[in-house]
Amino acid sequence: MVRPRLTKFAFYRYRYVFAYTVFGLTLAGMLLLAGFYLPGALTSTEMHSALVSNNVDASQVFNLPPEQLIYLPYRLLQSVSLDIFGVSVISVKLPSIILGFASAIGLLYLLNLWYKKNVAIIAAIIAVTTSQFLLSSQAGQAGVSYIFLTVMVLIAASMIARQSTYAKIWALIGFGLAAISLYMPLNIYMLLALILTAIVHPHARYLVFQKSSKPIIGIGLIISLIIALPLILGIIHDPSILRTLFGIPDSFNDILNNASMLLGNYGNFANPTSSSIITPVYGLGLVGLIFVGLYRLFTAKYTARSYLISFWLAALIPLVILNPEFVSITFVPVMLLAALGVDYLISSWYKLFPKNPYARVFGLVPLGVLMIGLVLSSVDRYAYGLHYDSAVYASYNYDLPLLQNKLRSLDDGTSVVLVTSKDTIDFYTIFAEHQKYIQSLTVVSKSSNLPPADITITERDFAPSIKKIPSEILVTRSSTSANRFYLYKNDAS
Repeated sequence: MVRPRLTKFAFYRYRYVFAYTVFGLTLAGMLLLAGFYLPGALTSTEMHSALVSNNVDASQVFNLPPEQLIYLPYRLLQSVSLDIFGVSVISVKLPSIILGFASAIGLLYLLNLWYKKNVAIIAAIIAVTTSQFLLSSQAGQAGVSYIFLTVMVLIAASMIARQSTYAKIWALIGFGLAAISLYMPLNIYMLLALILTAIVHPHARYLVFQKSSKPIIGIGLIISLIIALPLILGIIHDPSILRTLFGIPDSFNDILNNASMLLGNYGNFANPTSSSIITPVYGLGLVGLIFVGLYRLFTAKYTARSYLISFWLAALIPLVILNPEFVSITFVPVMLLAALGVDYLISSWYKLFPKNPYARVFGLVPLGVLMIGLVLSSVDRYAYGLHYDSAVYASYNYDLPLLQNKLRSLDDGTSVVLVTSKDTIDFYTIFAEHQKYIQSLTVVSKSSNLPPADITITERDFAPSIKKIPSEILVTRSSTSANRFYLYKNDAS
């Protein structure tokens, strides 16, 4: 009689509606915060990514250089964003924000396939509020593609394993996604982990080799071959691409330094100083939850997902030591371990009170406190890390928003010459090609023999060579080197 009494409460009956609403609002708020406000600037790698993406010629997709071929699916998305919206902080980051939103929804769906609803929603909320997810989702580079493609491939594999109504369609989608994943360095190991699971695990082996439709597999292989054809041709022309895709470094002399860097990125809780990322990557509470999941992984070795995660981690650990910059590739397996930890904590509590619904429900308050603590601490680390960590702040360049705001304030018919360094001239050249603020924006890398223009804007290093008094100085809120651009008006203007 106790359970029917509980089900009469509206909060209990609509608990998952409430939870999914919180998840959606949290996700939207975090991505808007990350995309439009924090950090509101670009790193040098994001600027380089935009430059490479802008140069991708879709008509020459079968004859691309290695730099454009690797991460090609993301390059194409970013190229479309730049063509439509021009070069800005938002347009550079927009593909990542979209993929981040899709990844979060996909992760929630995947966790619902693998676990009970209560575990899935708790783990998903924890995942999307981690600083690592937020950083990947706002960064205008291909890191978030690892999260998106991994989640979608696992969803396809799970739907096939469940033999759902649309299993054949999911199989074809899975083949296509697997081929797209091949363009991402190290992602092939996730596919190898899936293949090993299909071979070693009895039930997975039965589904793949006995129940699967051979014509569907044949069609799927053809789809994969078509999607991967530009990559195959690129590897034929330049076999060194394979080294990049498999994560094999040119030298193995830095293994100890890489291991030390990796340990600092993931375990430096006592001194959380940062470089270009917020470290440690995961907070101490979340790491504890991950270790609980790792314990659960080794005590429930009979499931297909345990096989998959084990093979996956076995491949990734040495590879991440060799390539410590690939932080995003660890996100999905780590969050699956965290979900295992949440599942273990909830199931362990339920076993203590198998017939007392009040104890089962209200006893989960400590777990709720833990979840809220993990979420708030993750968001706090992200926000304060970008605002107040000097190393993280210094890794971002705030010049583009400054320049855009200034050009936006000028008359449409104004002509401007921008004097910039050789390091950034290519980026500002594509900005000039796409901008629609003024009639003419010419970008040069030297301050002598400047072309005629109404206004000259120079980077700070070129200001001493201009023998005029600037009419305006564009500054950032940084405490050092805040004077970014000097603006000069010619005599006629």
